[in-house]
Amino acid sequence: MRSKDSPDYLRNFMSFYDSTVRKGALTEKTKELISIALAMTSHCLPCIALHVYNAIEFGATKQEILETAEVAVLMGGSPVFVYIKHVIDACDEFGVE
Repeated sequence: MRSKDSPDYLRNFMSFYDSTVRKGALTEKTKELISIALAMTSHCLPCIALHVYNAIEFGATKQEILETAEVAVLMGGSPVFVYIKHVIDACDEFGVE
């Protein structure tokens, strides 16, 4: 969706997004790790890349990200397993150790 098509909708969604991901009882890193798992179970490739990037920005290690992916597979089964490759690719692309 382009902002010029529906500026109020996009502005309201981004406000909701920002208020949800900001630090509260859960850290931003924890929220991004949760978002990686949800992106995997939603089969959303752009979401996986975005939330891996954000998790790294908030200090997540590759091991933390991979363990998050493993939990997603545990809960989502084999249809989610194939998305581990995309998580690993995003980790490699963004240079996380």
